[in-house]
Amino acid sequence: MTHPAQQPACGTRNLTKIFGSGEEEVTAVDGVTVTIERGTFTAIMGPSGSGKSTLMHCMAGLDRPTDGAVFVGADNIATLPEKTVTRVRRDKIGFVFQSFNLLPTLTAEQNILLPLELAGRRVDRAVFD
Repeated sequence: MTHPAQQPACGTRNLTKIFGSGEEEVTAVDGVTVTIERGTFTAIMGPSGSGKSTLMHCMAGLDRPTDGAVFVGADNIATLPEKTVTRVRRDKIGFVFQSFNLLPTLTAEQNILLPLELAGRRVDRAVFD
């Protein structure tokens, strides 16, 4: 078994995502294989409508692929139950959205700490500060 530090951070194998069916069917991602190594920066670029957001949503476990595999470390999240995928998102994936997804009734600090509170984790004030 590969040591976790030697595994890629995430990736896909033959990932396909199809929306709709019949005449309405749209293939948003078609057989994409990508590996994102730990400690690297990667840009997903392409014209509008080329499937970038769909690819990222599948890789983050926000959307299920129609076919193929999605890896976060060694785990193929495409085959995991939704509750387990939710835990993987909470514990292993960070999101930076194009538009802020903050709760307007919370302060900035409360918005930052909310995921930790939901996970039942203590806040390390030194790290937070």
